[in-house]
Amino acid sequence: MKKSALMIAMAFGVTSAFAQLSTRENDETVIKYGARPKAGDMAFVLGTSLANDSGMTAKLFSGNALQSGNILTYKYYKSDDIVIRAGIRFMNKNLTVKGTGADSTAQYNPNLNPAPYNNLSEVKAKTVERMYEIVPGIEKHFVAANIFDAYVGADLYLGFGSDKSINNYTYKNGDKNFTNRKTNTTNVGLGVITGFNVFLGHLPMSIGLEYGWNAKWTFGGVTKVKEEVQIAGNTAGSYTATYKEEQASNAVGSTTAKYSKLKRREFNANTNQDVRIVLHIYFAR
Repeated sequence: MKKSALMIAMAFGVTSAFAQLSTRENDETVIKYGARPKAGDMAFVLGTSLANDSGMTAKLFSGNALQSGNILTYKYYKSDDIVIRAGIRFMNKNLTVKGTGADSTAQYNPNLNPAPYNNLSEVKAKTVERMYEIVPGIEKHFVAANIFDAYVGADLYLGFGSDKSINNYTYKNGDKNFTNRKTNTTNVGLGVITGFNVFLGHLPMSIGLEYGWNAKWTFGGVTKVKEEVQIAGNTAGSYTATYKEEQASNAVGSTTAKYSKLKRREFNANTNQDVRIVLHIYFAR
């Protein structure tokens, strides 16, 4: 009898427990993903190019991979879906050398170019390289989800380069050899981009990809050269010459062809010349 009563009690207990489990409701838990930027926010942009074609002359910029010479890139959210983007780079290299030759009785050898240092009376040499690049742009964002973001945009590229070299040698016997070179280059580009971002959890960060179509015009790349050679006691051997050479971007060095008039212009356009993976780090003003 006691045994039967115990079994009946156990049966009722199992039935009651099963009823409780079958009617239980899960607690609602909301996990928020993403820290999507809003109007007024800004972002540092890091990235690197995925395209490996070395002949991509229409390339505007590949991002900032924290390497020397990369364009610094930033973004500002004018509104939740309109973003102003900007890239800047300012490069300046300047080397100046001035000197006076040492006293020496060594034999002067005119066949050596440049002549031995101990026959120099005065040296003035200067090399200047400058590059200024500005890349303003704009983005229009479409997807308002916290995890995924898609956008289209456009970039305008303006680049100004100048290379200059001065090499003036004056010798103790009165000879002079002066050579000045200067190259100016102007680049104008237009890029249309498509991109997307994936926001990383609660972190104020996202990783994404950009690609699109580029066009680029290059003006200049012509080196203006002025030579002045004076040989003491030899008027016939002395001369002054001004001419132009085709020199893409560097005023140092020379080419065989010399021109009295020369113009150079280049145009290139292609798709996916700027394919880059980008990392955004967001912050509020």
